[in-house]
Amino acid sequence: MNRRGALFGVTYRSVRTGRSEPVIVEAFSRGLDWFRPAAALYAGTVVWGRHDTMARPWVGFTVIGILMAFSLILLVFRRRTTWLLAIEVALAVGGIFATLLADHPEDVAAGQFTLPTIWAAGCVSGAAVLHGRLGGFLVAAVIAVADLVEVGSPTPTTWHNILLLFMLGVLIGLAVDLARGGLQRYEQVLAERERLRERERLARVVHDGVLQTLAFIHRRGDQIGGEGAELGALAAEQERTLRRLVSQDVTGSRLAGKLDAAAGEVRRDLRLLLGAHEGERVSVSLPGGPVPFEDARASELDAAVVAALDNVNRHAGDDAKAWLLLEDHGDTVSVTVRDNGIGDEPAHLLSAASRGRLGVSQSIVGRVRDLGGTADVITRPGGGCRVVITVPREKPHD
Repeated sequence: MNRRGALFGVTYRSVRTGRSEPVIVEAFSRGLDWFRPAAALYAGTVVWGRHDTMARPWVGFTVIGILMAFSLILLVFRRRTTWLLAIEVALAVGGIFATLLADHPEDVAAGQFTLPTIWAAGCVSGAAVLHGRLGGFLVAAVIAVADLVEVGSPTPTTWHNILLLFMLGVLIGLAVDLARGGLQRYEQVLAERERLRERERLARVVHDGVLQTLAFIHRRGDQIGGEGAELGALAAEQERTLRRLVSQDVTGSRLAGKLDAAAGEVRRDLRLLLGAHEGERVSVSLPGGPVPFEDARASELDAAVVAALDNVNRHAGDDAKAWLLLEDHGDTVSVTVRDNGIGDEPAHLLSAASRGRLGVSQSIVGRVRDLGGTADVITRPGGGCRVVITVPREKPHD
């Protein structure tokens, strides 16, 4: 299994993203692998350029050889741990103090380059990549203390280099922390998406099997009567409970508060709105998947359905029951509210508005018309009433 170093050990490659570290972290790590030998080569050229003025040039060349060997080892050995980082910091600090042996005291006091020169910045960057901004800050502090001790009396150049070290460690560490946090959140999103897909699959299985079986038991129990009717009533209650549990899934909850990126509109799941009307006298049938609808339009559609159910309670009779069916046709959705009440004469229903009864004409038909849809009311004496509402999913353009 492919591994990359992180913190005090290693992390395994994610099965979801196929990554063990963010892209930027891996890029930093690869860049540092090539920076170290390049920095050691630069330090070697600096030592060679002034070896004739050094007190002990062999110390300088020995230090450069050790730094180059370690850099080449890290170029081949890909695993990064805190122990390797500690060795790298120790070599950088040792190289800084070895400057006191290699150079004359007056050259050191004048602010002569240390033997590692920019190679020491590599361990600050490495700490930032491994441990984030805290690691970069701490290692920068260690290198800064070593520089101050080595020079004795700090020069403006010394303070300038120390400031650059802290900026380097903190800024790279901050970028690494943000990248790792982003990758972690992305992992959580993928895990949530997998969980939602599984829950939707189970919801479809339940909807296509268990719920239909319970509905069949309910109908047959009513037809048989007696103890069969009692069994049917129990099945109906369990069907309502299970349907409510299936419909109120996480997908619907997220859709209820999710901002649609394209339209900039909040969308809600119609199943959650209409499923809340289920009760002892109202049976609700809903699709297995979410039915997203723009928030304001969903509220208006729900208000029209509430008006239709209110008519059932008021005018269908005390023993009347209602059935609510939601269907998703892609570009449109339809809601059917039907009852087994006493019904009414169609002419009497059409003249209700002239008598000041605005429940159907305004609360139902008017609302649906404003949504760009249609509402058909079908009724006859003794045959109950059926209201079929069809609304386009998107708001029609004027």
